[in-house]
Amino acid sequence: MGTEKAGQWAKSLADAYSRLECLINECAGQDQKSQPEPSTEALLFLELIRIYVEEEEIRVRQKLKRKSSQRISRVMHERMGAFLAERIAGISFQVMDGLLFLQVQEQTVAAIKCIPDLGSYDTPSWNATIARFAKQYEKRYKLAPGKLLFVVCSLAKSLDAQHAKALTGIDVWCGSALTAPVYREALQTYVSKCVEAMDAVPNPRGQVYFLSPGAHPNTLACQLLRGEPAVMPDGWLKPSVNELMQFVQSRCYTDGDFQ
Repeated sequence: MGTEKAGQWAKSLADAYSRLECLINECAGQDQKSQPEPSTEALLFLELIRIYVEEEEIRVRQKLKRKSSQRISRVMHERMGAFLAERIAGISFQVMDGLLFLQVQEQTVAAIKCIPDLGSYDTPSWNATIARFAKQYEKRYKLAPGKLLFVVCSLAKSLDAQHAKALTGIDVWCGSALTAPVYREALQTYVSKCVEAMDAVPNPRGQVYFLSPGAHPNTLACQLLRGEPAVMPDGWLKPSVNELMQFVQSRCYTDGDFQ
């Protein structure tokens, strides 16, 4: 990279981090007007954006052709562990082989699998995807399917219009149209129906969680680096991070373990 281009890149990177901090401050400031604490989902999503900005920094510095999905996955689970550790007492977190293990008194009570998006899978195959992960980790770690939790960070490029119509009657020309604000209630209904139909895990409504309907943290990271407007999602799918934390706390502190 030439000196001039290197200088431009350094400025773009510095500006991206600066704008990211502004988004964090704006998120906290806006939420404090209506509620005591900033949105848990928004704060986590901003942390995910930071991961992709950092990964692009590494890619450019090491002159790589593309971002490392393995490194993104590792860092994503590390940051998720740190994020939850600040909000849930009595649980320790350890990242290993693409999983975030939750431990109480040195006993593994659950493991979280973070999935950036389901863009490689059409919606009817979500159950098969979850089943594949559950089988893989049950075999490798003797981890019961009921102890595996999933967090899907974005549904960008993950939706199937025909399947949505079959389940809910929503009629759109492509899956991505389902993420438009006008379809938000219908999309939530669709996602809930997809989860309820899963048999890959014993309690899908308590094991599969979501964040953004359509915005992807990688897309927003690229927009920040290009100096383009980056608009945070204006809503979050359910169940989301707050429900995940409530589920973990209730199962660990009342039952003593996941079933």
